[in-house]
Amino acid sequence: MQTPRLVVEAFEGEWFSGRRALVYEPVEDLRQIGFRSVISSLRIYKARGYPAGSNWKAIFFERPRFQGARLVLGPGYYPSLRDISYNFDNRIASVRFGSESVVDGPEWGSVPVIVDLFERPHFAGQRTTVIRDEPRLDQRVVGTIGSIRFYKGPDFPPLACRVQLYEQPFFEGVPFPVELSPQDAVVEVPDVTQLSQPLPTRLGSIKIEGWTRASPFSVVVFQDEFDGTRLKEGWVWTDPKEGGNWEERRGWLLIRAEPNQDLWRGANFDAPRLLRPERGDFAIETRLQMTGETNPHGGLLIWYNENAFLRLEKTSPHHAFAGDVRFEAHTGRDEDPLVGRGIGLREAPQLYLRIERTGNLFHGYASANGVDWVSCGTTYVSMGDAVHVGLHALCPGKMPPTLTRFDYFKVLKRPEETPLARTRIATGARPSRQLSRVATIRQLT
Repeated sequence: MQTPRLVVEAFEGEWFSGRRALVYEPVEDLRQIGFRSVISSLRIYKARGYPAGSNWKAIFFERPRFQGARLVLGPGYYPSLRDISYNFDNRIASVRFGSESVVDGPEWGSVPVIVDLFERPHFAGQRTTVIRDEPRLDQRVVGTIGSIRFYKGPDFPPLACRVQLYEQPFFEGVPFPVELSPQDAVVEVPDVTQLSQPLPTRLGSIKIEGWTRASPFSVVVFQDEFDGTRLKEGWVWTDPKEGGNWEERRGWLLIRAEPNQDLWRGANFDAPRLLRPERGDFAIETRLQMTGETNPHGGLLIWYNENAFLRLEKTSPHHAFAGDVRFEAHTGRDEDPLVGRGIGLREAPQLYLRIERTGNLFHGYASANGVDWVSCGTTYVSMGDAVHVGLHALCPGKMPPTLTRFDYFKVLKRPEETPLARTRIATGARPSRQLSRVATIRQLT
């Protein structure tokens, strides 16, 4: 299979709403993937096969088999095709890819695995492609599942990758796991009814877990270990209802939240949070310590305004997610904020959380040891360059009060974006403590 250069996300409605499908190879008739010329908005992403300086574009045709008038679009976001060409709104019948004029656009980011779901056994019937966590498969074009094919993606991790198939939306119920090793180019399930473990013929959600040890953000430009007598400069404490509080102990930051202190777009902004400004591309990271004396519910927060913010957090055992990691994107669109979920980390004695920003694409990760990271989902949220980043704690509804314990908070940049002097300071600071911490973590896990 050729590495995709572009990935097209097509939507039936404007502003990326309604039924949708992913296209990364030529489709001579969109009815093959469940569309009947009804496409009103598009997202076109650069995949890892997209070379620097490439003129590669998506070319849309008004008739099947690449016939009739055409519309050429480069990587970018197109919330309404009426704004681009009134002749093509709801009239696209086929699509292929080729070299055309240059248009810059956002990069898709990590694609560890590609999942093709087929309506009938032996890879026949309507096909739906999945390349990231899908909390609501009923919003996609696929109905019943007869067969499945798994490909290694352009960013398959060096360790392994697992696809979790769920009967219920939002990753609920018992998962059906499919493991892919670096040696597996393709894994095929020609008939789901012939599996030894029953697989539902109608899926509710899919989670793609890719483990990685590499990140483009490797240089620490800010770090607070919470081991002094006061916070470092730049932090701003926000607690609208004054129901929460924070306490800095030597080596820990504790944030308390009372019942009904939440952070939910359009409904509740009462959660206590500690934020600082940040610009450009970055990664933010923290470590949460789990003990029997605390009821943690909190994590990382990226805040632009009340209609654009992201949460990556450990949930309380009293919450519906029962201690799992939850990644949410709250925007002005009227849709469920859940992006993805980190499963299998409920009993970890410590939990690392990380969000990476590249443009307006955000990737959430979680880890039990700070070395091997599992994806919690990828999302696009329109934010300006200047945002606020930091830590938050919640206590949704009538849960018991929560107490979340943070070990540190750090901001990382790419080496090429960091001044040389800062790079030397960051990479040379406190090596003995870092080495001892890694050794302790490995003993615990």
